[in-house]
Amino acid sequence: MTTTGKIKLFALIAILAGPALAYWGQQEKTKLAELEKSGVTVDGFIIGGKSKTGKGSYHSFTVDYKQADGAKVSRDFKVQKTFFQAHVSGDAVSDPDVKVRYLPAQTETAIIVNGSTDNTNMLPIGIGAFLVGLLTFGFMKLRKL
Repeated sequence: MTTTGKIKLFALIAILAGPALAYWGQQEKTKLAELEKSGVTVDGFIIGGKSKTGKGSYHSFTVDYKQADGAKVSRDFKVQKTFFQAHVSGDAVSDPDVKVRYLPAQTETAIIVNGSTDNTNMLPIGIGAFLVGLLTFGFMKLRKL
């Protein structure tokens, strides 16, 4: 594939993927706004965690908590690296107490307060990718490539 062909392929991918990334980021932003507005905050207890560093790194905790109606829930949350490190010492959980915020109408929508990761940054990244793709095609048309 020629360099021009590779650039056109990159631009096409950016134009197609950009709106999808922006939509994903907007959905996350909407979810977090709804959690802030209508969410219920309860006490949670970390019962375990996983961490992988390097390429494809992640940090997560398994947390038990009771919903306002008394139902016990155990679920995994992706968390920020600094939050993970603040609650772990060596291979053991050193600070198991956390706050969990969830939506009573959608109990699968929940976060660890000040700890969960989010994908709101995908909104500007998606918009940027779309614009870069459009600008690349425009530039190539002007240059007749």
